[in-house]
This record gives sequence, structure tokens and C-alpha cells, in this order.
Amino acid sequence: MLNKLIAGAPSRKTRFHDASGRSVPVGRVLRNGSRALVGAIGRVLLDVRPARPWISFDAQALIDERLDADSSVLEFGSGMSTLWFARRVGRIVSREDHAGWHAEIAGRLADSNADIDYRHAPGREAYLAVPEGEAFDLVLVDGKFRDECVELGLSLLKPGGMLYLDNADHGVGEFDGDVPRAVSLIEEASRTRGWPMTSFTDFAPTTFFAQRGLLIQRR
Repeated sequence: MLNKLIAGAPSRKTRFHDASGRSVPVGRVLRNGSRALVGAIGRVLLDVRPARPWISFDAQALIDERLDADSSVLEFGSGMSTLWFARRVGRIVSREDHAGWHAEIAGRLADSNADIDYRHAPGREAYLAVPEGEAFDLVLVDGKFRDECVELGLSLLKPGGMLYLDNADHGVGEFDGDVPRAVSLIEEASRTRGWPMTSFTDFAPTTFFAQRGLLIQRR
């Protein structure tokens, strides 16, 4: 019980370390720690789920600066982020493998003015199927088959477009696929193509423990 309070999960040394052992920089602790704690208490005690991406606070702020009403987003794994994008961008393509969750989010998107292609995609082939010929300003990878989603997503970025991999500190798992390979694909693209990459070990809305995200931007 004490270890859970301190670390949040067996994979972390403390709540200030992600699963790969990286610690949250002091500036991010001061800037985002209290927000994460309040959000986590609200989620656990009151089931309050803010309609914003549950990714690094700092990464979310950067993404928000770079998206506008003409932007297009490809999202693997839907949720509160989908609702947030629907208020900000003109085009969303999103894939979700969980039927119940897809139905709930679809219902909450009914009043959006964005052009939304949101589908329940229970298998790998459907999950990775995106409209032919489209390119995107942002690809968010936060669901299943993460290495394959990253591989596909890197090929679909517009010039200046971004790809964000959430939970980059995870290993290989049934839920999210081969995350270390996904990280390697991003690092290779940064190294060989000269695309800038930023690592975010940070807190996220509703979760008071550190996690890592990776953002890469096409030149």
C-alpha cells in the first residue's frame, strides 16, 4: 500500500519517475504537478474527466499553439482528446478499438462542426486503415499497435506536421503493442532525416504520476 502511494505503480520508483526511470524536471513539477494532483483527485473521487488530451501538460500546450481551424489530425486511440480536437481543428480521422468507448465518444461528437471520420476499428487492419491520399498536421498515437501506427504516421505528416507518441516509457504489451520499437522508429527518423524530436517526462491531466511522451516534427 505504501509503495503504491509513493510510486503509483510497481514499474516506477516514485510518482516523479516514469516507467523507464526518467525523472520529471523540477520546472515541470512546479508547473504541472499540482494540476495533475487536483485532476487525479477529481477523477478518482468525483469521476470528473476533462475534455482534453491526457498527455504531458507541456506537450499539450505546444500542440495547442500549432493547431488551428484549418489543421487536420489523425488519432489512433480516441477519448477526451477527440473532443478537444473537435473544438480546435477542421478535420479529424480517429480509430478506436473499444466498441463501448467508441459509442460514448461518438455521441459526444454529434454537435461538432469539424469534418470527423471516427470509426470503431476492432482489428489491426481496420485500425490502421486511413483515407488514401490524406496527410496530417498531427498524428497522435495513444492506443493499440503503437509501433505500426508510428511507422504509418511518420509517412503521413505534412511538411511541418507533428507526431506524438504517448506512454513512450512502456514496454511490449498486449494493449499498446511494441512501444520500444515505436520509440526506435521516431529516434531513427530524427537521426536520419534531421527532424527535431522532443521528449516529455511530465504529468498529465487526471494522473498524478510521471509518464513519457515523444514528439517529432517533420521538416
